[in-house]
Amino acid sequence: MSEPVILRPNAEGSVASLGMTRKKLKRGVLIYNPTAGQRDLAAQMLTLIERMRTEGLELENAPTTAPGHATEIVRQLLPSGLDVVAVCGGDGTISEVAGGLIGSDVPLGVLPGGTSNVLARELSIPLALEPAARLLLEGEPRPVRVLYANERPFLLWAGVGLDARIMGHMSLFLKRWFGRTGIFFTVAPEFLRYEFPHLEVTVDDKTYEATFAVVSHARLYGGDWVIAPHARLDSDEMEVVLFSERNRWRFFSLFRQIQVGRSGHIESGLARCIRGRTATIRSLESYAIEVQLDGDCVLETPVTCRVGEESISILAPRNGSPRI
Repeated sequence: MSEPVILRPNAEGSVASLGMTRKKLKRGVLIYNPTAGQRDLAAQMLTLIERMRTEGLELENAPTTAPGHATEIVRQLLPSGLDVVAVCGGDGTISEVAGGLIGSDVPLGVLPGGTSNVLARELSIPLALEPAARLLLEGEPRPVRVLYANERPFLLWAGVGLDARIMGHMSLFLKRWFGRTGIFFTVAPEFLRYEFPHLEVTVDDKTYEATFAVVSHARLYGGDWVIAPHARLDSDEMEVVLFSERNRWRFFSLFRQIQVGRSGHIESGLARCIRGRTATIRSLESYAIEVQLDGDCVLETPVTCRVGEESISILAPRNGSPRI
């Protein structure tokens, strides 16, 4: 009986045996937070890595260990030569990974693993893992403009006030186990105690007053809610949504109209939407107000947001109709 044929990787990373060669594997990295999302996420990622290898893509397993680690992983591995960077997580984790890709033409593959998955929804990326993973092999790069808040990069929104406070006080345990239902346990008390702080908002060269503000580069917010109907991820401008009242019922109506998704909050005058390239938000109170970027409470006022010159390439369906 003849000896079995053993395929071994050669110095170039391709596989050769007895004069036969197999096409060199493309190389990438898969970044995810093993303590977030589903309890078996790490196992799912290892299974995905094995499957991608059989289809010609070698993904390095790169779980994160702390906030900001995702950005460091990308920056460390880019010089070694990557064909794709994949990330499984929510909008905050995706934003961290994107920050490491600024200045690079390596595409980003998004595997939605968060609670709201707004970036995926905007680009028509499937929310299920299997079809989303196919885009690592078959997706078409779409440009998403990078924004900065106090020179910290983000992709979707900078929220000043209630949403940032909710994210900052969120129970990760409840969010992980109950998803959006778990978030409600933080939303309700924070909404009832919100004090409507006085904010000064300057968009380009004009100044406005507000008690809640969201600088948005995305149409969607909190899932499939519509906050800025004319926002586009590839635009060189952002939409600044301002609520200026101090009436709690009107404030509730604002979020209800955003949830319905028919632009009623803008058309009815509950909120106004100002377009511009820069926005500075200051607290007129004696204390700073929390600021969330892409769903993570990471800054406080004063905050200056601007549209950057750079874009990130994100893999999206070729025949889809992404809202960019």
